[in-house]
Amino acid sequence: MQENQTATPAKAPLKIYAIGAAVLVSAVVGVILLNDKAPQPTPTPVEVVTEQTPAPVVEPEPVVETPVVEPVVDTVVEEKPIVVAETEQPAPIAAPEPKPEPLPSLDDSDTLVMDKAKSLSWLPTATSYLNNKDLVRNFVTFVDNASRGDLAAKFSPIISPSDKFTVNEIEREMYITPESYERYNPYVDVINSLNVDLAISALTTLMPLVDEAYMELGYDKGAFIGTLNQALEEMLQAPVIRNPIKVVAPSAMYKYADPQLEGLSDIQKLMLRMGPDNITKLRPKLQQIQGALAQLEQQ
Repeated sequence: MQENQTATPAKAPLKIYAIGAAVLVSAVVGVILLNDKAPQPTPTPVEVVTEQTPAPVVEPEPVVETPVVEPVVDTVVEEKPIVVAETEQPAPIAAPEPKPEPLPSLDDSDTLVMDKAKSLSWLPTATSYLNNKDLVRNFVTFVDNASRGDLAAKFSPIISPSDKFTVNEIEREMYITPESYERYNPYVDVINSLNVDLAISALTTLMPLVDEAYMELGYDKGAFIGTLNQALEEMLQAPVIRNPIKVVAPSAMYKYADPQLEGLSDIQKLMLRMGPDNITKLRPKLQQIQGALAQLEQQ
């Protein structure tokens, strides 16, 4: 009886240990299985981070749209006026120059010549010293003679001074008076008041009539400008004498007592009768006209 009672208690604890071991083993196996199959908690944030990093490549970054929009607008605005206004509109075509009015005949040209002459000077009395008949023919003939030093008073386009030539007698010798020189003051004033550009323009307009009149004298067409220049040169060669000029009167006409002065051409002696002050005033204007004629010949 004692043996049976002692054996029983020894078997009971072994069973308990075996059951506990089995439970422990199954728990360990379950934990291992769970670790193999279930997603681990730590990798989850890593996957979220790695999958979101490519997302910033979000292709909205074609912020390139801003530079494209602004400069294009600016350039377009600046170029528009250039294209529209200046190229597409018909370019301002120079209006055709009006045809020159037909000239009158040489016989009927006095009115036109007087009108042209009135526009050449600011002096209202400028044309009052002109002979108003056959102006072109007389002018051409007078200049042709003057170019050789001759004074063709009969064909002068300018009327003679109304005051007479006067002399002072000093110790039985005669000298030209200052008043004789002053007779030519208005003529010098008129010549100095001429607008040379307008005068050359008027001469160019009237040139067909001038050529016609000069060809009547036997010259070639276009030769008159050179002749006018020679006449001006003849006038410029006249000396300027400040001392009283002595004259003699062997006949009805006065002559210069100095043989050198009497030997000058008639045009130069006419210049002497104008006096030294008038010659000095007139020279620059004559030279200016010469320069304008030289340019006209080159054209």
